[in-house]
Order: sequence, then C-alpha cells, then structure tokens
Amino acid sequence: MKTLVALLVVILAATVCQAQIPAWSVSAGYSNFNVAHQHDGVFYSKDGGYVDGDVSWLVSRRPIPLVLGAGLSVSGYHESEDVFTPGSFFPTERLFSDVDLVALEGRAGIPIQLGGGWFVTPRIGGGLLIDTYAIDNPNFTRYHTGAAFEIRPAVQLGYSFGMWSLGAETSYMASWGDFGRLGSMGGEFRFGIFARFKF
Repeated sequence: MKTLVALLVVILAATVCQAQIPAWSVSAGYSNFNVAHQHDGVFYSKDGGYVDGDVSWLVSRRPIPLVLGAGLSVSGYHESEDVFTPGSFFPTERLFSDVDLVALEGRAGIPIQLGGGWFVTPRIGGGLLIDTYAIDNPNFTRYHTGAAFEIRPAVQLGYSFGMWSLGAETSYMASWGDFGRLGSMGGEFRFGIFARFKF
C-alpha cells in the first residue's frame, strides 16, 4: 500500500511540474456491483449509482497525447426486503442493506481526436478502494469497513466546444481485498455521462 501511495504522489508531482493548466470533470450514472464468494444471509443490491470527480493534465502531445490525473469516486447500493419472523409481535420485518464504495485512483488516458470536435479517450485507473456496509439480519445488523486494490479500464466518447466537453463514459472495475462477508473479489460496471471544463 505504501508503494502504491508513493507511486501516485510521484506521478502527480511530475504531472504538475510538466503540465499545463488542469482540466476538471465530473461524471455520474448507473453502476452494477457483483462480488465473489458471498456468504449466505447477506443480501445487497447489485444496482446503484455513482458520482466521480476528476482532475487531469495533458502532459504530452507528441508522439502520443497523454493525459495523467487522479479521481475520487463514490458509488452506493441500497436495498430492502421483508422477512417473516414467526412468534414476533410484528411477524413481518423490513431489513435494509447499504453498501458503499469509495475509490481513489491515479489515471492515465490517451485522447484521440476524431474531427469536428469529437474525441474518444481510452483510460485506465487504479488505486485504493474503501468498502463499507451495514446489512440487517432479523435480530442484528452486520457492519464492515474494508480496503481493496482496484483497476478500472474506461473509455469516454465526447464532444468539445470551447472550454467545455460533454459526453458518455463506460468502465469496468476489478478489485481484490477485504469485502467482509461479501467476499474477497468484486467487479463494478458503470455507464454514465460526464462534463469537463478546461481553463
């Protein structure tokens, strides 16, 4: 973990020294989260939403345009279900499940101009993922906070006009670490829209 943090600091420091004024972007949309080796009695929603903030710098134009930066993203998965509890004063009990993911990523992308203001940017990110959940059981609630390593390939398709860019993005995250009773590996698919502002 210390090596990963040190590498991220070096990349960002080198970027700031060499690059121009940064571009800021925000994106949001649909996300789908799946885990491996889930324990019985632990339920969660696979469908949720995400919000992502990003800062990036164009560090080279030739021979290949290269954008480096960092992003912070949050996604949430919330579910409820009714269970029958025999012998209880209220025989039907509503249980809730809240699963949240927070990712801090270093990112690298290659913007490709398509002409007429259109562009496509393949990108890869990687870094620290913090996962938390509070999942009800009939007589208690399970709480967990864990950490994992994640890699997120992504692609953005957009249109630039002046200092602004708008478009759509999709990505898939693979992660390995401590998800408590949800297992040790997770995957997250995203599809959303983004807006970018460059000074």
